Amino acid sequence: MSSHFKSDVAPSDAAQPRPPVSKAVCLAAGSVGNFLEFYNFMAYAFFAPMIGQAFFPVKGALMQLLAALITFAAGFLARPVGSLVMGFYTQRMGVGNTLMATFLMMAAGSALLVVTPDYATIGVWAPVLVLISRLLHGFSEGGEVGPATEFIYSLRGERDAGAMASAQALTQFMSQLAAVAVGLVLSAALSHEQLYAWGWRVPFVLGLAIVPVGLFFRRIALGGLHQAAEQPTVTETSREPFPWLVVALTFCVILTGTVTTYLRTFGASYAISVLHLSPRLGMAAMSIGLLAGLAAIVTGIHLQRSCRARPLILGVSGVYLIVILPVYHFSVHSPGLTSLIVLNVVTNVMPGLLSAVSSELVLRSIPSAQRSFVFGVVYSITVSVFGGATQPFVTWLILMTGNAMVPGYLASIVIPFAPIALLALSRRAAKRSAQGANGQASLRSFEVPVSAFSEA
Repeated sequence: MSSHFKSDVAPSDAAQPRPPVSKAVCLAAGSVGNFLEFYNFMAYAFFAPMIGQAFFPVKGALMQLLAALITFAAGFLARPVGSLVMGFYTQRMGVGNTLMATFLMMAAGSALLVVTPDYATIGVWAPVLVLISRLLHGFSEGGEVGPATEFIYSLRGERDAGAMASAQALTQFMSQLAAVAVGLVLSAALSHEQLYAWGWRVPFVLGLAIVPVGLFFRRIALGGLHQAAEQPTVTETSREPFPWLVVALTFCVILTGTVTTYLRTFGASYAISVLHLSPRLGMAAMSIGLLAGLAAIVTGIHLQRSCRARPLILGVSGVYLIVILPVYHFSVHSPGLTSLIVLNVVTNVMPGLLSAVSSELVLRSIPSAQRSFVFGVVYSITVSVFGGATQPFVTWLILMTGNAMVPGYLASIVIPFAPIALLALSRRAAKRSAQGANGQASLRSFEVPVSAFSEA
């Protein structure tokens, strides 16, 4: 790789054209697709037991849940295809057209799930249409994530690089909280029979209300995106060789984030189908956990500006690894609202504290000319393989072993991958920075404050 780390920051910042609309509008336009996708994802994960009963006529609540989760996972297979197809589409048609197309596909997938009759009404066509809905969601999210993330990151300034890098994570938490809030209201307002008969469709209907809002923001920002596409700039970064090492390290970071995220969002279904608690308890605990996670992301942005990378990464990851099995043990052996709150707070707060530093290091390490395509493909492949398989795999293992601690064991296996990769990215970035300063800094300069990665 080139030794010009400083030139990888300042010129790439200068090379990023700024659309002629406000940063807030552009941020909303770039984030709304991620919001809709994760809102639908969370709603499906929460209401998977009800969806399983409606569309998959197999015996037993856990088998119905497994069938619903396998169909849910099938949508992830379309993510890498979407990232490749829409990545090439972006190169030809521009970011604006890509973001409009992927958002409309998300809306179509949501609408299809809302209007699909249950198995008792149309038979085998019911699960087929649900599968098509999930494939549309997967394809559109795969095509969305790279261009949207790069566009949002291009809006960064000297002091808000961490905030822009973690904007997608913040949006994910907000959308999940919205979905949980809807689920909590429905579980409190509707009877068990109503919730299973038709109540589970309500969150997806409400999700469609996001569509006109998203179209409004994206149409405002679209002109600016087209203008940006008309001003290509060749930088030193664009001439760098393909960053294979960064790709491998990015994969490890996303692997940990993906598996722990999908274990976390499995929480409501886990509480209902495995711990045999009420939907109300499961969703109340998840709401508290998500609120704590949002606060942790904001705190993490401030830590990213003021703390050193190495102790922040090692400290938070070490605590996460130490406490994950005890909190799962507590929830399994003392099931109830208190243990669920503890579990949800821990599994939301720990990743939230590292969101800014991890996102900033990953995005900053990928050359700007390759960032949209590389990040989109790596993210989509990792999420496709591990995100789609996590919940069905965990459910199957619980069925086979009868051990409700399976999610905790899996989390403890994958958590170490991220800090190891992040430390390597931090060391690599600091080494390049030192080389750019004519070797005046030593190799131990990877102890510089994380805020150094935000400097122009």
